[in-house]
Amino acid sequence: MEINKNNFNGIGQDIGGVKMREFKETEIGLIPEEWEVVSLEEVAYFETGKRMKGGAIKEGEVFSIGGEHITDEGSIKFDPPKFIKKDFYLRMKKGKVKIGDILICKDGAKTGKTAFIKHLPYNLCAINEHVYIVRSKKNFLINQFLFFFIFSNLGQKQIRNAFHGLIGGINQGDLKNIKIPLPPLEEQKKIAKILDKIQQAIEIQDRIIRQTENLRKSLMQNLFTRGLYGEEQKETEIGPIPKSWEVVRLGDCLELIRNGTTRKQNKEGKGYPVTRIETISNGFIDIKKVGYVELSKKEVEKYRLKFGDILFSHINSEPHLGKSTIYTEYPLLLIHGMNLLLIRSKKNILKPFFLNYLFNYYRERGVFISIASRAVNQSSINQSKIKNLLIPLPPLSEQKQISHILSVVDKKIEIEKKRKEVLKDLFKTMLHKLMSGEIRLKDVEV
Repeated sequence: MEINKNNFNGIGQDIGGVKMREFKETEIGLIPEEWEVVSLEEVAYFETGKRMKGGAIKEGEVFSIGGEHITDEGSIKFDPPKFIKKDFYLRMKKGKVKIGDILICKDGAKTGKTAFIKHLPYNLCAINEHVYIVRSKKNFLINQFLFFFIFSNLGQKQIRNAFHGLIGGINQGDLKNIKIPLPPLEEQKKIAKILDKIQQAIEIQDRIIRQTENLRKSLMQNLFTRGLYGEEQKETEIGPIPKSWEVVRLGDCLELIRNGTTRKQNKEGKGYPVTRIETISNGFIDIKKVGYVELSKKEVEKYRLKFGDILFSHINSEPHLGKSTIYTEYPLLLIHGMNLLLIRSKKNILKPFFLNYLFNYYRERGVFISIASRAVNQSSINQSKIKNLLIPLPPLSEQKQISHILSVVDKKIEIEKKRKEVLKDLFKTMLHKLMSGEIRLKDVEV
């Protein structure tokens, strides 16, 4: 069939230059003419696991992989730790995991989530009854190519369409009927290799981000207990600090601490942007997560944030309690709303950026959890406890330098996270274009 390139925007282009190829319509959409469409049953084997009597145990020799261990990124996280007994494993005829296996969650909230086994930190691993193993018939299909197809939107769409509401998942019959494109074996290898390389780059970015975040934690520990100059330490109510530093009550260093406006908010953009509890959930002011409020001019002046104001999450679930961020006039006008405390320091005593980093450090150490009042779904810290919090107070010049050092590390983390997002976007684009044949690797050296 003839394909009009104006309609398909370059579909079938080669990496080395645009070259139109013939496509055909199939049950999974347009694919190259020389590709086949086959059911998964024709090219793969299936296994499922078995539950040990009494369920998994917390320690053992054989790790038991369930749906909760399959990540959104297509890998396995070996947490929470779950094990089965070795004698049970040895009696199993199916469900033993090997390098190169594809795992698919068969039911529950993670139905359809899939992972490719590149490595195993345990010598022996098995799946439980909530997971399938899929292994390709090597003469027809490359396992990693199959994984990338199931992981793609083309594969996940078929799984969603097959989802059974009554059993809350998919059965082997559903898997067997999944349709997949089947390029020539050599082209499958090239597609898998390209996508694997991009995934490896994303994994490297993850490691860089984790290492930089660990560096940040280590720096905070050292800077807030040893200072910048390696001077002799003294023992205080809050632990060791440099001899020249003071221990002070936070309330004595504050110009203002208060709750925000309780005026009813709207999401229609009427009035002024106002903070909500979700506004700082990612550790910065996210303007996509603000509400709007209609106020008088007098109220605007009372509740508008000023440069250096700290927003502090004092009512939240424990994982988010004590999160804080600093306002740097972005957006230019932002109103202080309810459920976040505004903390404004006396800048001639306590620099706001230093205080915000100190809050980060205290949260890491669990200080805020230790002083919180607990309810069923959330915890809270009242203003009195915040004011009575004891903090280390270096000279102003040292406060500035400590803040600068930590801000450089934060910038590094931000840059690396943006690089990761670029790679994820590239992977998503290439996954679709390679699986649909929009980009061909047939005649390209990889």
